[in-house]
Amino acid sequence: MKTHIFLKTALIAGLLAISGTSFAAPTTVTTTFTGTIPTSCSMVAGTVGTLGLSTDGKTMGTAQTNGARGTFALTCTGTANMTIAAPVPNAGTTAATNIASLTTKQSSLYLSTAPSVAIATGDGITNATSKPSGTYQVEMSLGSVSVLATGDYASSVVTTVTPN
Repeated sequence: MKTHIFLKTALIAGLLAISGTSFAAPTTVTTTFTGTIPTSCSMVAGTVGTLGLSTDGKTMGTAQTNGARGTFALTCTGTANMTIAAPVPNAGTTAATNIASLTTKQSSLYLSTAPSVAIATGDGITNATSKPSGTYQVEMSLGSVSVLATGDYASSVVTTVTPN
């Protein structure tokens, strides 16, 4: 029995010796990771603007008494070029009915952190400006050489964003 235990112990010791010698020096491996942040922007409409009437009755706009700018939020990876179109009177409103009498259709875009400096205007000529994410304000006005007709006025302004 002692021989059998001795052989068993010798066999295990031999296997351990063989397996112990089969490992070389420690080795390392480097795992590489890559990723891409796509160029993208998203826009979310904010507050609806309000048109006020000028004291002479010839202009309706956000800068007039009781008027207010509309807003939207922009989130981009990086910056974006922005353009703003001239206001378009909404169908079915007095402005749309009397569009021939409108001599001024002006819109402007402002970054909320600098609300007195227009970064783009829409008056038939649009300006592109590279800007970051943030909240933007949209201002617009409709004007005529004569007093505007009474009725409902509504207008839309399209801002286009192209990510850089």
